[in-house]
Amino acid sequence: MFAAERATADHDFELICINRAHADATGFDPATARGVALRNLLPPNQAEIVIGRYTECTRTQSPQRYLETLTLPGGIQQWDTTIQPVRLPSGGDRVIGTAIQIAGDSPSDGTQMTYDDIRYFSAMADMQLQNLLSMFEAARDQGLFSDDSASRVTQLCCVCRSVQRSVEDIRETVRRARPETSGTPADLDQTGGDTLRALNDSTRSDG
Repeated sequence: MFAAERATADHDFELICINRAHADATGFDPATARGVALRNLLPPNQAEIVIGRYTECTRTQSPQRYLETLTLPGGIQQWDTTIQPVRLPSGGDRVIGTAIQIAGDSPSDGTQMTYDDIRYFSAMADMQLQNLLSMFEAARDQGLFSDDSASRVTQLCCVCRSVQRSVEDIRETVRRARPETSGTPADLDQTGGDTLRALNDSTRSDG
């Protein structure tokens, strides 16, 4: 997972956070890449395509999923990428993404594809649930709910966390069923139930 943002529509998107799995796969050093404009991390033609997708995502305020080929420190790689927008209180735009590296060789029986789909959609479910949690908790902490509503929101957050744990159980079951794929650069769903929260927390001071 990763996050990028821009202060205004006239500014460049900058990489602000990547998790451990993304760093291992791409070859980017998280500390060095943080705050660097995307056009300085990718070849010019690739950077323009990526920036265009991020711009469209924030313009329409809707998630996007696509396949892309990028030249990275770890080599030329193909990715199945999903991004979704976050409107910042400052008026800027943040894009949070989940990327799964596409392996060069896939089993002909389609078994690996099935496992990859389970991993992908469970990761997306986790991300959407964490978005709900972050939104509800932020609104509650800002006093936007009445006492009665705040209590109901707290109960709803508990339900979301329970579902998150179930989603993580599914992902763990898949990892155990396909142990040969665990720990490889392509296994980018090893983010746990708290990955999106970690991304939000690490950038909260900027937003």
